[in-house]
This record gives sequence, C-alpha cells and structure tokens, in this order.
Amino acid sequence: MRTKEFLMRLVVVLPMAIWGVFLFSMLLGIAAYFMGATPLFYCTIYCKVGLGLFAMVTLAVVYCQANACLKKGSKEKIQL
Repeated sequence: MRTKEFLMRLVVVLPMAIWGVFLFSMLLGIAAYFMGATPLFYCTIYCKVGLGLFAMVTLAVVYCQANACLKKGSKEKIQL
C-alpha cells in the first residue's frame, strides 16, 4: 500500500465525510426541534445516534480508502 497516497486520500475525503455527517445531524436536530423534541431526546437518542454515525462514517472512509490503495498497488505489481 502506498502510505502517502492513503494519507492524502484521507486528508481530502475524511473531512468531507465528517462535514456531511455534521450537516445531516444538524438537519435532523432542526427537524426534531420543530416536531417538539425535548432535552431528554437530545441527551439520549440524538447523541448516541450521532456518535455512532460519526464512528461508522469514519471507519467506512478509512476502510474504503485503504482498500482502494491496496487494490491500486496490487494492480501495479501485477503489471510489472
């Protein structure tokens, strides 16, 4: 695996994915507010779902980028 390429991909893709999760969480929070959510909802369900979603997106991005770099490296080795 190419370490530099992997890190460059993470530097570009991971912040965009986290920004997308942030926007989704913000829209979900606004919608919940308009539907009458109480502080109990925000302190229990909303926080746990948000943290879980953040962790899953981060792991998915790291896995996909590592997988793409490994596949690209193996194709180059085969062609040589």
